[in-house]
Amino acid sequence: MADKIITPKIKELDFRAREAINALRGNIQMAGYNVRTIAVTSSRANEGKSSLAFRLAKSLGGLRKKTLYLDCDIRNSKVKRRYHILEKTKGLSEYLCGNAEQQEIIYHTDDPYFDLIFSGASAPNPSELLSSDLFENLLKALKEEYDFVVVDTPPVNVVIDAALIAPKCDTTILVVESRFTNKKDAYRAKMQLEYSRAKILGIVLNKVQEGSGYSRYGYGKYGYGKYGYGKSDSQAYGYGKERKESDQ
Repeated sequence: MADKIITPKIKELDFRAREAINALRGNIQMAGYNVRTIAVTSSRANEGKSSLAFRLAKSLGGLRKKTLYLDCDIRNSKVKRRYHILEKTKGLSEYLCGNAEQQEIIYHTDDPYFDLIFSGASAPNPSELLSSDLFENLLKALKEEYDFVVVDTPPVNVVIDAALIAPKCDTTILVVESRFTNKKDAYRAKMQLEYSRAKILGIVLNKVQEGSGYSRYGYGKYGYGKYGYGKSDSQAYGYGKERKESDQ
């Protein structure tokens, strides 16, 4: 395991947002003992899925459950920049290309229950790497080592990666953004996951505006209101104009 301690700079969330994350965490706990690897995806880019995945993993670690955040967005990860991680690191792509061992890509944080695997260097063939036996074996090994593994995947409607990863996980959470994701995109994302035989735990309705009527936190809906995770104005994934996600 990498020796250096990584200290992500994580902004404090409002009470309501923290409670919403805790509600999601609770539903994962109630989903059963065998739910240990959790894929998080979205229908489109910049709906807040990476920030939610990161904070969900941190929240699970807060239960004193050994938790790992696995960044599988080899194409376009912003995690290191978002959390001001300046250290030079090896990540998932180096491991899948045979340039690093498993223990070299696992990084401890200042939280003893929260570890990280970064996406690593950009690779020309992410889909091939993520569909390999090596990746599947890595997930199985991490499941033996950790109580929970939160797997951050690219948007399912944008690239094929999430549809390759999600079936290998115990369950999947789909993030959609309030007033941004249209019904057609959300339905298409759900169908893509079902076609790939992924098990869907539920949908997170993210960035819900305060007073919009989505104040309850029941199964399948978790409002984050103005405490959501980003405003965007640039391109992502090279598939046309998308808003730039930023953590708040």
